[in-house]
Amino acid sequence: MLITFKELKTLKILFWDIDGTLLRTAKAGLFAFRQATEELYAASPDFDTVKTAGMTDCHIAAQIIALATGREPRPEEAAALVARYIELLPEHLEARRGFVIPPVADILGYLAGEPGYVSLLLTGNTAAGARAKLTSYAIAHYFDFAASAFGDDCPSRADIAARALASVKERYPAVPPEDIFVIGDTPNDISCGKAIGARTVAVATGTYTAAELAAHSPWWAVEHLPAPAEFAAKINEK
Repeated sequence: MLITFKELKTLKILFWDIDGTLLRTAKAGLFAFRQATEELYAASPDFDTVKTAGMTDCHIAAQIIALATGREPRPEEAAALVARYIELLPEHLEARRGFVIPPVADILGYLAGEPGYVSLLLTGNTAAGARAKLTSYAIAHYFDFAASAFGDDCPSRADIAARALASVKERYPAVPPEDIFVIGDTPNDISCGKAIGARTVAVATGTYTAAELAAHSPWWAVEHLPAPAEFAAKINEK
């Protein structure tokens, strides 16, 4: 059922990245990938050279296979490595405890308690991987997974952003681009947000500094997200 403009005129859609933005998982994902690689390829390449920030799970898997085999992987090989990684991920999340990045939990709780905000995910994680991570850190219930966009089927980040926008247009057709936000910690998050006309919020809680993120001209760049009321006031600016 479509929602009328009157009902949606103050609605804000927030697309959140996961790793480095919502969570620090103590590299549980990389350890799950390492075990999956050892099982499937009997190899343990140098994972310190694998670029993960802002990348999709499929792209990470392709890098790992190339390191393990010395050749470009076939798409089905990357998909198989990701599938085994997803199976292993919950036990590694339990074994290597990280944390929800402050004050993310407070912001999510605040937004959930106020009318006019929808928290979604725009991430290179697969849907299953995203659910495993957010469930492990008890914040999955804040997000509408059905309306979110994930890295299943090995899309590019631009394709994921396009899926995110299509989801919003289907469910909330009256929401204008200036009321859609993409929140992330990498230049890739900024670029994919810009690609769909969203306002981009860059937070330096991952591997990039605020200055490095600001160089990509996001709508807002910060060292860390502010307290919930201040965050809400900022995204409600005209």
